[in-house]
Amino acid sequence: MTVTARFALVPRDGLFCKDGRGWHTSASGRGHTLEWPWPSTVLGALRTAWGRGEESRSGDEFGPDEWYTRTAEIQLRSTLVLRREPHDVGWSAGCRVWPVPSDALWLEDGEVCGFEPVPPTVPTLGRDDDGEREALWRPRLENAAKPLPSSRWWGEDVFATWLAGRSIPTGASEKRPALHRRIQAHVRIRPDELTADEGILFSHDVVETLEKEAEWAIGVEVTLPGETLPGLARLGSDGRLVWIEPLPEGVFDPPEPVLDAFRAKSPGLRLVVVTPACFNRGWLPDGLERREGSFRGRLAGIDSELVLRAAFVPRPLHVSGWDMANGAPKPTSRMVPPGAVYFLERADGQSFDEVTARALWLKALGARTEEGFGRVVAGVWNPSRSGQ
Repeated sequence: MTVTARFALVPRDGLFCKDGRGWHTSASGRGHTLEWPWPSTVLGALRTAWGRGEESRSGDEFGPDEWYTRTAEIQLRSTLVLRREPHDVGWSAGCRVWPVPSDALWLEDGEVCGFEPVPPTVPTLGRDDDGEREALWRPRLENAAKPLPSSRWWGEDVFATWLAGRSIPTGASEKRPALHRRIQAHVRIRPDELTADEGILFSHDVVETLEKEAEWAIGVEVTLPGETLPGLARLGSDGRLVWIEPLPEGVFDPPEPVLDAFRAKSPGLRLVVVTPACFNRGWLPDGLERREGSFRGRLAGIDSELVLRAAFVPRPLHVSGWDMANGAPKPTSRMVPPGAVYFLERADGQSFDEVTARALWLKALGARTEEGFGRVVAGVWNPSRSGQ
């Protein structure tokens, strides 16, 4: 019998989750870490922690095939980025940190503006035989101020305000959560000579998750054969220790400002990708097809037919990993990055309501969803059909 449990994985000595580059692919001559672990890496840590616990209880070690069969029921549902300040407060929905949506832009005057999709007025320089893509709406920005580099993370309050369709007050997003890195060197000492072995001399980045007044964690909602996990797990390329703490159920609930906005009915819908999404046709969500000169179809969680009006999708991510049971690399997948935004309308012209917002909150779309990929959240959108 499986149960759904919620935990926080709290790193105590930073994170090192190596990306797909080699050890000497840049002038720095060191390994590079992801800023945040892939969901599949988190799932591997949970399966390992549960399996080690079972080995301790039974007194027998699992073989490679047993790891697959004994941990097959363990599936990762939703993952969250958490940050609490100070360290001793309990985890709550207010601790959530989110990827900044691609329709948000920082300007030099301190304002955060949104890209407004509008119908196209001129063709792009791409292929002219792709009518459905040419029909997608284009971004428009009314403020001509100089743009600034975007942050990667937003806190809960700012993110909920943005999804609710309200403007972010000037200066409200200045305190942006940010992860910092340090360089860690490794060396092996020859016991006979007490000198460094240059063949085992290397360095890599480490993401610091413990700040002076705050700490970061990974929130997980996971399906387990039992409710218990050990109090410790190992995560990342060098197996750094993480505490495992229980989480209250409300941590994964939609925020009230977003639900209030949908209670007033929204003519359009924004879907924001919050974990890497694996779609069969690259950037296009599964369930949408080319039909009647546009991309149309149904998505899980919505009964009515939808029309895709615009898609703000950054460059793809290339997600890989290491198969610990077989000792071999996993195939590389090309995925939509967190922060991508899709703008949709209902084909019947009706509005989206609170039921839609709840149904789509941390909903899984696409492939590899049992590994925690493809999670999205919903925001309101008021379409403008003026391209002027």
